[in-house]
Amino acid sequence: MNRSIVLLGLMALVAVAPAMGQVKRGIYKEVPYNNDPDTFCKKGYPPHNWMAIDGKRGLWTIINPQAPLNTQHIGTFMYVCRQGGVATEPKYGADKGGGSSDPAATF
Repeated sequence: MNRSIVLLGLMALVAVAPAMGQVKRGIYKEVPYNNDPDTFCKKGYPPHNWMAIDGKRGLWTIINPQAPLNTQHIGTFMYVCRQGGVATEPKYGADKGGGSSDPAATF
């Protein structure tokens, strides 16, 4: 009887272990420059004919209007750089603006 309990416990552990490794820790986006978001947000991606104007706001511009524009990384640039260089899940709720320390001021 003890053997069957131990065997059942081991089977349950084996069944649960893979699910434990699949914890969602945010949204990951790979960026150019050896996956360096700081460089990516400062420069943009000139090889695709666009560069960053203000990475923190996700603003970019075309370098040469006569050359073709490759938009492959623009969405990633706008998403990752607005998050401060770290791609995380979007936060919902009131935006704390104005620098007030009063909790009621956020509503």
